[in-house]
Amino acid sequence: MRNKSAISKFKRLHAHLKSLLDIHPAKAIEEARALPVNATVAGVAVTGLRAGILIDAGACVKNKAAIEEGIGLLRQLLQAHPKQADLLYNLANGITALAEQEPRNGTKWFLATAPVRREARACFETAISSDRKSHIAPLALTNIGNAFNSAYRWVEAYDCYIRALRADPTNAIASTGAAKILLRCIDRGIGTKATLLSAAARHLHSAKQNPQRIVELAGERAYRELAPLLQRPIHQGSQPDQSRGSDYEKFVAANRLALSPTIEGIHCSLKRWDSLRIRSITEPAQTEFGVPPVLAMFNVMKSDYLAARYLGYQALAEKLSDSGLYSDTLDYALYGMVPSMLCLAQRACIDVLDKIAVATTEYFGITGNEAIYFTNRWFAVPKKGQPLSWHPALSRHIDGGNAALIALAELSLDVKDGGALYKKKAYRHASTHRFTILHDEGCSPSRESIHVEHCAQREFETHLIESLQLARAALLYFVEMIAINEARNRKGSDKVAPLQVPYHHIIRGEDVDAFRSPRRRTKR
Repeated sequence: MRNKSAISKFKRLHAHLKSLLDIHPAKAIEEARALPVNATVAGVAVTGLRAGILIDAGACVKNKAAIEEGIGLLRQLLQAHPKQADLLYNLANGITALAEQEPRNGTKWFLATAPVRREARACFETAISSDRKSHIAPLALTNIGNAFNSAYRWVEAYDCYIRALRADPTNAIASTGAAKILLRCIDRGIGTKATLLSAAARHLHSAKQNPQRIVELAGERAYRELAPLLQRPIHQGSQPDQSRGSDYEKFVAANRLALSPTIEGIHCSLKRWDSLRIRSITEPAQTEFGVPPVLAMFNVMKSDYLAARYLGYQALAEKLSDSGLYSDTLDYALYGMVPSMLCLAQRACIDVLDKIAVATTEYFGITGNEAIYFTNRWFAVPKKGQPLSWHPALSRHIDGGNAALIALAELSLDVKDGGALYKKKAYRHASTHRFTILHDEGCSPSRESIHVEHCAQREFETHLIESLQLARAALLYFVEMIAINEARNRKGSDKVAPLQVPYHHIIRGEDVDAFRSPRRRTKR
């Protein structure tokens, strides 16, 4: 009885402090500071509650000291519990709130806050992977989606919102976040309007069915801010009919892997539904004759991605005959074509990122002798004691409003060691330079070796789908980067002579008809 009474007392305390956040956040900070540090109620840490209130209320009233105090308490708790999902989640929220205290001074804000926001995303990711079945996972997915969205990484943000909704369909913050991305795509003319409207209407309907969840997850203030969106009348467009689609097409649609500007749903009626392409390239009239190499580069990156996607599908969904005879290592390891195809597909996804860096170098005419990698293309070579800065050849484009360059740059920070996406790159390195062995039970080798990386099969399969989504997002940002720059190049110039670049499938006699061909524009 004493234990139940203590838990009941803690719940009342928690509810009281949460209610203060909306009506009197400064008072919530005062009462949170009065709570005893390291005290527990029936095993529940009051310190964690104190830290969370300091962060949330501090963010409301822009009290940087309160936020930093909450972060410090959480770091102390994590020393004893480094993988506790709720502590990691609250720490990530605190670090994100701290970054928001910095003044928004254009693109310099992204540079000034990059290290702390990168740490926040890594904490969110660790919270998700620490306990995927926890109620914390959908919350962390929603907030990392918000973090992606604020850094122009809208494709990844949408994927995170959908993952959050699969774990908790009542999560109205994720529903409204997903709807806002789709509506923004419509406003910018990205993708098929009817398909996007249908998906946006579905998300908003779900949010309208669960309005109380907005208050529970983000408070009364967030509900008031989202009220106009919830009241917005949206005519539900038509959803593509996938009933006649192949199993492969359904796999692509279910995991949002179509390489198309329409980020939700695919049109199986089209022969070539992976329709993402570079629409035009503008070059000076004196440019050497020929098709711009970036078009060939994108063809290769696109086909690499499609090959990785199909290879992954075959390994995940199809029964393959294997002529190999393998020795069993008595540790539930998997050998044969299927695990190798999974590794090859995952490796190909991450390789696409480096090719994007090279294609960006070609497109913007960046000079230099340094080796080009996705992780070193976007920022200047770091100097000891100097703050982060954009690459000199890209800074004017970023400062001029090319948000897709910021998205790619931010993504590169997460791929580096310690970032939220580093594990995907680590798997690529392991399977390329060492050995990756998958296990369908446990993950303990018969004998250890520093040259072998062991991974649970299901975990690796999850990482493969996420790696495919990552490569797809990066390719969408790359095309968006070129589209933004091309629009800027054409602005104010009325002397443009378009030269048609025909479709490969028409030249090869594979298609009688196709989409309109991309154009090479020449400035006179």
